[in-house]
Amino acid sequence: MRYFVAVAQELNFTRAAQKVHVAQPALSRQIRQLEDEIGVQLFERDSHGVRLTKAGSAFLAEARSLLQQSSQAIRAAQASGNGETSQLNVGYVWGLFHSYIPGVIAEFRRKHPETGVNLFDYTATQQAEALKEGRLDAGFIGFAQEAGEAGLQKRKVGSCSFVAALPKNHPAARAHKLSLVDLANEGFFLISQQSYPGASQFVMNTFQHAGFRPKILQTAERGHTILSLVASGCGVALVPDPLRALPHSGVVFRSVLPAPDADLFIAWRNAAPNPAREAFVAALPPPRKLCEGSRPD
Repeated sequence: MRYFVAVAQELNFTRAAQKVHVAQPALSRQIRQLEDEIGVQLFERDSHGVRLTKAGSAFLAEARSLLQQSSQAIRAAQASGNGETSQLNVGYVWGLFHSYIPGVIAEFRRKHPETGVNLFDYTATQQAEALKEGRLDAGFIGFAQEAGEAGLQKRKVGSCSFVAALPKNHPAARAHKLSLVDLANEGFFLISQQSYPGASQFVMNTFQHAGFRPKILQTAERGHTILSLVASGCGVALVPDPLRALPHSGVVFRSVLPAPDADLFIAWRNAAPNPAREAFVAALPPPRKLCEGSRPD
């Protein structure tokens, strides 16, 4: 993973090899073995240089997340081994809470500098499992359904609107707002019900209230995958407004009427007293609207 990320960042095998301190032939061999193992080409190589394929771009986001989680796990183990007992493991859904988490963590650390906070980018289902098993102390899990089905305690932290994601050249992209029923004949890309059951159910309920059942082209595990599919021009999607922050070349976002708003929650397993978690939840700000902001398409 580290070798792949280095090549993706440098787009040059020689510089990447120097960065990770291995010989260039060995690095090239490792990348070829990685491509063989997962069965897709991650890089295009020709006389003009090295470029990420579409599959490589999708893999890069996941590889960075895995490396981050690995580093966090190592730091947590080292801190525990050094006798540092005040550690808090917190999960979050990046696509929903990326603009919310930094301020929350900074404020908590200012008030409780003795407590270390380890962040884990997990899906809602992964958070529910990790909370039940005690691997997470709290999780910004997303929807009430996702916390309720796992038997977790929860607290509302905010809400977000859902917006239409359209290919840039889509006829409906010319309007600033549109009725969801205007997209009834389109093919939709949806978030995975297995990984995000609450979000998936909310979107399906929104379609039902609009009076139609969507034609589902494909489901995806991550928001950036959905945006890539929309950018290909094959279909549209209904996504949380915070996803606007993801790179979205070829995609425009439009408000839909009536505006679907969803409440978002932090969750935890109330099995035993946890002073650090209780202090963390108590320090959360009042619920507010979570959105990407008024960024032009």
